[in-house]
Amino acid sequence: MSTLKPIRTVEFEKDDPTNFHIECIGSISNLRARNYKIVEVPNFKVKLIAGKIIPALATTTAMIVGAVGIEIVKKVLGMKETAFYNSYMNLALPLWVFSEPMPPIEHKDKAYDDVFLGPVKAIPSNFTNWDKFDLKGPLTIN
Repeated sequence: MSTLKPIRTVEFEKDDPTNFHIECIGSISNLRARNYKIVEVPNFKVKLIAGKIIPALATTTAMIVGAVGIEIVKKVLGMKETAFYNSYMNLALPLWVFSEPMPPIEHKDKAYDDVFLGPVKAIPSNFTNWDKFDLKGPLTIN
């Protein structure tokens, strides 16, 4: 029989001073700040920062869901590949950029590679990050 106690979830509440959530987050944040020689902050500032995180996450999530939703609708409608776009969003500026996707980079053999400082053999030749491998048979190392 297991002696482990069941996990009890606790919902984060920044405005309840009796649960010590802000004090815990503030202590952990200040330990990290002290470790990296960053200015430590009082618990009141931690509470202000924590209050801004949830709306920022909700805004970012809504923006991404909208952009992906548009592309899914295009796929469902059977539109050509040229109708799809990459999107880049920076909510701090605000900046929304939609661009045509570039073709994937093909990896080829090189006599000398600046990163690996030597020859590089592409296996298989001309593969891209969009390609996939189907492995069959026993997948063991002998």
